[in-house]
Amino acid sequence: MTRKLDLEHITKIEGHAKLYVKVEGGKVEKVELRVLEGARFFEGILKDKKFNDISHISSRICGVCSVVHTITAIKAIEDAFGIKVSEQTKQLREVLNIGGILQSHALHLYFLTLPDYVGVGSAMGLAKKNKATVERALRLKRLGNHLVFTIAGRDIHPIGCVLGGFSRIPDKAQIDSLLDELKACKKDAVETVKLFMKLKYPEFTKQAPHFALTGGTYFYSDTLVRCEGGACFPTKDYRQHFKEYLREGSTAEFATQQGKSYFVGALARICNNFEMLTNEAKQYAREICARKSNPFMNIPAQALEILEGINRAIIILSNIQLKQEEPVEFTVKPCSCDGIAACEAPRGILFHHYRFDDKGYCTFADITTPTTQNLQHMEEAIKDYLPSILGRSPDDIKLEIEKMIRAYDPCISCSTHFLELEWEAE
Repeated sequence: MTRKLDLEHITKIEGHAKLYVKVEGGKVEKVELRVLEGARFFEGILKDKKFNDISHISSRICGVCSVVHTITAIKAIEDAFGIKVSEQTKQLREVLNIGGILQSHALHLYFLTLPDYVGVGSAMGLAKKNKATVERALRLKRLGNHLVFTIAGRDIHPIGCVLGGFSRIPDKAQIDSLLDELKACKKDAVETVKLFMKLKYPEFTKQAPHFALTGGTYFYSDTLVRCEGGACFPTKDYRQHFKEYLREGSTAEFATQQGKSYFVGALARICNNFEMLTNEAKQYAREICARKSNPFMNIPAQALEILEGINRAIIILSNIQLKQEEPVEFTVKPCSCDGIAACEAPRGILFHHYRFDDKGYCTFADITTPTTQNLQHMEEAIKDYLPSILGRSPDDIKLEIEKMIRAYDPCISCSTHFLELEWEAE
């Protein structure tokens, strides 16, 4: 017997895919994520492009994550050409990345996730039920936009972050304005943490390694990939440890570590880099990390990163002594050069790897997104979770599956919008 449950009208996730579930004799035999989105070929598009076009193109991979794609692409190119940037540039890039994370987390938490937990179908229903909550979300989203715009010239697809630094440096008045807004939104961040900490999440455990970057600051680490227990390997060796593969019937890439699934994202960052957090964040992080094997805890972890991001941005901008410096000058090396970089995107570790010829044209591009890395973990978690909800109605089962998927905050369009759930029971 085959049952089809139509999820065509889901609007809180984006993309196109099916979830195939086979239940035999009351036992879940198969859960298969079938991604149907057309291939976008960004890695192919980047080939034969000049080095100074790479970041502008790669930022278009995602409108939500354009900031971190810009930063990571630029850092990979700088790695290839041996460009060393100033400490001021590193600090401004960290604030820029925080702005991108605030943009994404505020959107995901309040407009995509919260409606599931308060019994409304969408953010419009949430606004009718609690206008003040939506206004808080909009203030946080606007703060993220202002950080990105002030530091790099646009709310999305920033253009001011360039090879070797920034094309222009904000003046003191702009920084002071940002500081005022950050401090004003601090209360909103605290309320966000309290709200998402008190929601009732399903009791569920999925054991798997959690990976996050370390070797720098919380929002700007790039030298080491850390799993539980300490730093595991250098970022540049990521290909030796994380393997991507394609699956028949799906256009998305999946990734494994030593042949098994793993997890990246806010939950992994908070628990693996606990010592980097401010004391204010640590008091909440302890409770979250006590349940780190539950992927639903990625939701309050994102809420906590909003507070930590605001705290960190206030610290940086309160102490930075801005200089009107020009981007570092450099020449393209007369050789075939590889560059690898990693940054913490809203959804986890993002890798960019490029190779250039002696004229600075890209001959190879490889981009590994966080959602690619989480897909197999997500699929396995759904399979493990289903037995506990099989006795519920079809609508309840669909909602619970969607809630789990949204807990991972999948981003790329080839992994996030479910057209239908095909259910086969024998």
